Amino acid sequence: MERATATRQTRQRKLVLETLRSTKSHPTADWLFEKVRQQLPSISLGTVYRNLNLLRDAGVIRELRVHGRTARWDADTSPHGHFICTGCGEVRDVMGLDPYDWQGLKDLVGCQVEFQRCEFYGLCPKCLRRRERQS
Repeated sequence: MERATATRQTRQRKLVLETLRSTKSHPTADWLFEKVRQQLPSISLGTVYRNLNLLRDAGVIRELRVHGRTARWDADTSPHGHFICTGCGEVRDVMGLDPYDWQGLKDLVGCQVEFQRCEFYGLCPKCLRRRERQS
């Protein structure tokens, strides 16, 4: 799919992208659908998914798949990692880490790296407090 096709500004695509960019919560498509539908009642969930996939394929947004859970979406495509809470599923950005030096992998093993992911798993502060109360 060509980048121009995916980034063509339809009203629906623009609203999906603006809604995603307005949050740091790494929302699901269902959450985005509910928010977009407040401004555009005629939009369908299928249209939201289609536009998310087009924007992802064009490199405008990222799709996050976490432990077989529903996909989450991220409008920030800058190099950064994610912390995923194994208790509640919350996803948080992890900024400011030195990225691994993956540029040399082609020389080491003959692979051309296109991107990397850095994910950390554990309990968020809310889930940690909940666990401490239960103990």
